[in-house]
Amino acid sequence: MANSSLEFAYGVVPAKESGSNRGDTWRLSYSHDLTILDDFLKPYNIGLRLETSIQRWGDVGHQANHVVSLNPVFHYLWHFEPMSIFIELGIGAAYVENSIYLDRNLGSNWLFEDKIGVGVIVNEQHKIGLFFMHYSNADLASHNDGADSIGLSYGYIW
Repeated sequence: MANSSLEFAYGVVPAKESGSNRGDTWRLSYSHDLTILDDFLKPYNIGLRLETSIQRWGDVGHQANHVVSLNPVFHYLWHFEPMSIFIELGIGAAYVENSIYLDRNLGSNWLFEDKIGVGVIVNEQHKIGLFFMHYSNADLASHNDGADSIGLSYGYIW
């Protein structure tokens, strides 16, 4: 049986240089388990899900930047009753409304979204985690300052 989840996250984008402003990220994502590789992955407690998200990157005194992304995410689970510990890794694509954010020139509206996270799943329904995300164009454009986000998330699984 495939699971779906809805996740809300808040992150901070550290300042690129001292004296620069830091930013905030708000992220709402929906994910659904992909079962196509279950025969290979499940014996190793590995799962794969497809995560779609909308985000708002903000900063005091600057216009908000909106982002949509699609990211396949692998996750490894250690099961304990009544919770599981997880790590997750994913690399996907993101579209950024404005390629200039804070003091960064992202170089393109199309970026890669790299995600790593850790956390717990309580009673198979409540997911609480820490994450690190990196956005960049992988030097496919003339500028590539990139942006990182570090934060907390809460998800509900059904």
